[in-house]
Amino acid sequence: MLKPQKPVTLDLFAGAGGFSLGFHWAGCHTSVAIDHEPIAVETLQANFSHLGTVALLRDLARLTPKRLEDELRQLHLAHEFDAIVGGPPCQGWSRVGRGKLRSLKPKTNRKTDSDPRNQLYENFLRTIDHFRPKVAVMENVPGMLSHNGKNIAELVALSMRELGYVTTWALLDATDYGVPQARKRLFFVGVRKDLQIEFEFPAHLTPDGNRVYPLTTVRDAISDLPIVRSGARKWIRPYVEKTGTSEYAKKMRKLADRQTVFDHVCRAHNDDDLEAFRLMKERGVYSDLPQRLKRYRNDIFGDKYKKLCWEEPSWCVTAHLSHDCYTHIHPSQTRTISVREAARLQSFPDSFYFGGSMGSKFRMIGNAVPPILAEEIGTAIVEQVFSRHQSVPQASVA
Repeated sequence: MLKPQKPVTLDLFAGAGGFSLGFHWAGCHTSVAIDHEPIAVETLQANFSHLGTVALLRDLARLTPKRLEDELRQLHLAHEFDAIVGGPPCQGWSRVGRGKLRSLKPKTNRKTDSDPRNQLYENFLRTIDHFRPKVAVMENVPGMLSHNGKNIAELVALSMRELGYVTTWALLDATDYGVPQARKRLFFVGVRKDLQIEFEFPAHLTPDGNRVYPLTTVRDAISDLPIVRSGARKWIRPYVEKTGTSEYAKKMRKLADRQTVFDHVCRAHNDDDLEAFRLMKERGVYSDLPQRLKRYRNDIFGDKYKKLCWEEPSWCVTAHLSHDCYTHIHPSQTRTISVREAARLQSFPDSFYFGGSMGSKFRMIGNAVPPILAEEIGTAIVEQVFSRHQSVPQASVA
């Protein structure tokens, strides 16, 4: 008997590939991943080509769904998809105005506003409307929950429903699903109406209120990594597994070279910063420092420096790490976190390569969907939708 084919996924605004990796772990196959940045495409190619994924360098602000389908046909790539996933750039939602609220419906003839990031959101919906996958998944920031008294998240769900998708959405915290980072993001999952399924997000608590997934701490995530100094630039260094290595760290090491670790590099800091790092206690912030070490105002930059705590998950890893890492100071070593440590906190395994400079690596990590969280969502979709509907995806609609 032939094994059923893996559900085929299109990953839009793919970045480093957090969605693609998580859905791969969940049993799906990302056939095509698209991003407009060469470094992101390099990263996707390095990590997913051996799985049969084709990474394309394309600007989704200019590429219409019809042109995308034509290109896929010309390249002899899949152009029918079981799932389309993506996180359209989210910064524009912080400035959404009333005019934008009126233009959310993707099938209207209203003019879009001038923010290109909102246009990308609309293009994401148009791509869903064109290819008609069984499932559409979108990730975005919590700021959509309230802007000028409006719940934009519900308007996004309405847009997906108008396209013919039974849509549910939820604000998920990655730490609830075993990721060692408190990261809250909105997820929208739409299931094509003809499948008659309403998706349910995986529960993170049992009926009696206990955790389904373990609480993963900073210690679980990074304590096995070699000690390095501020400004470390040795891109490949020896790795020796320690006694008592956590199950999480073992998962991160699963496909890595057993004797080495790469990207365990960090920023260099001046003597004043290093003294400040030494003086700070776990969970300590900039405003706790002696006045002689302060260069910024307490009332504005009170938490500009922030030291991680071994026995708790990290706070949110953001793309700002590409500029500096003061918000993520190592709990016991006098430095800020390394690229590999940031990747661990985001649940990227040690075998995962990030292209570009140190800043580019930090930015891609900070922008990504945590793969372990994507895996849990993907697994729930496989169980609730794809395991029940093994037929070929609905034909494309021009």
